[in-house]
Amino acid sequence: MHDNDDIDRLFARLDRANVPDAFTARVLAQTVGKTQARATLAWPWLVAGLGALTLLSMTGYMLGANLAASDGLDVLVALFGDLGLVATAPGEVVAALSDVIPWGLVALAGVSAAFLVWAVGNVVSRAPAPRRQAA
Repeated sequence: MHDNDDIDRLFARLDRANVPDAFTARVLAQTVGKTQARATLAWPWLVAGLGALTLLSMTGYMLGANLAASDGLDVLVALFGDLGLVATAPGEVVAALSDVIPWGLVALAGVSAAFLVWAVGNVVSRAPAPRRQAA
């Protein structure tokens, strides 16, 4: 024989909830007169986003080529291989990074990435919702 636990007793006491009067009519009345939001494509933002993506790609390629041509990749591999170097000799790590990393390209990549995110956020804009008429 199966003994009912607390959960079984609680479920046995549950009843079906009654639907409020004219529920369907109230829901439909709230949806009448509303139009679907139309999405419009903002062409200038799309062009700006593609330009930022192109600039970011070119900057990333130039940054990688610059690091490969110098000792930059070796410094980065050593740094990520032993992150304890930052704690034990932070001055030497900063000096080594400042010698091999082209900070102008890093800054340009950061600015173009930020502009890309901003432009993509503005590519699709919503049309303003129509005003509801007072009943």
